[in-house]
Amino acid sequence: MRLLQKAISVILLLVSMGMYAQEKELTVAERNAAQGFNDTIDRLAPDFVLVSLMVADPTDMTQDYLGVTGHAFLRLQCPTFDLDYCFSYESEKIKGQLWDYLTGKLRMGMYAVNTDEYIEDYRRWHRAVHEYRINMPPEAEQRLWEQMDNHMLAEQDMQMNLIKFGCTNTLLRYVERALRPDTIHYTWPDKFYTQSAMEIAEDHLADYPWTALGLRLTTGNEISHLKTPKQKVIFPTDLLEVWSEATINGEPLLEYVDDIVVAPQVAPRKTWFTPTVCAIMLIVLVLGITAWIVVRKRKR
Repeated sequence: MRLLQKAISVILLLVSMGMYAQEKELTVAERNAAQGFNDTIDRLAPDFVLVSLMVADPTDMTQDYLGVTGHAFLRLQCPTFDLDYCFSYESEKIKGQLWDYLTGKLRMGMYAVNTDEYIEDYRRWHRAVHEYRINMPPEAEQRLWEQMDNHMLAEQDMQMNLIKFGCTNTLLRYVERALRPDTIHYTWPDKFYTQSAMEIAEDHLADYPWTALGLRLTTGNEISHLKTPKQKVIFPTDLLEVWSEATINGEPLLEYVDDIVVAPQVAPRKTWFTPTVCAIMLIVLVLGITAWIVVRKRKR
């Protein structure tokens, strides 16, 4: 924790340098001296801070109910100061705590974990993780790091809310906020215009009908208020699809870096006992009991 606090202090100090834009005519040493740094490190260099979108493949429902559609998080690196952290919204496991989930008792929060330590879990789970560099101006990269530090410090114990603090839609908002006044230019797939957010969710959960039903029951009201294409980006693979076609200042927003964890895709375990089958069986059972009662009465 001390290492993390030290890292946060360094980054907060770096991003506090709001005079960069006005001081670009100065040399690196002069600019640093004006900000209290006695070195020649170029803190406006394109590689001073590196920002990556990390996308983990979907996992099996027996391992993680929430992982069946994948996971998205940010990797922020400052090679000069040997800082490398993954920022991710993490929640308590639903498995074994289904009633607590349905009654809104589970907790979640934003956490910053050293990348090697964080990725180790995905290696152990044999779950692939892909890295994509996000094309951002140096000032925006530093604003994003400050922003993520603030979320981490303020949001470590919250009631679970998969819509308001979903791993995907939050990253989209935070990156866009850090980029201002620059904006991302999107080319939206048709489904974001023709389908509701719930319909998109049910497509993603087609192999997990009970999870889709649970999502509808617990978050259906919130999802129904997601109307714009941008609001409907709530799944990691959708964010990857949309950002892969997006541009900023005429340049691609994303660039593939590497597979940080290599693993085969998990094949979903389909079940024949779906909510529809369950409903049909209940109807047949009720009709059977009703018929039996009617026959008994007639015999009497």
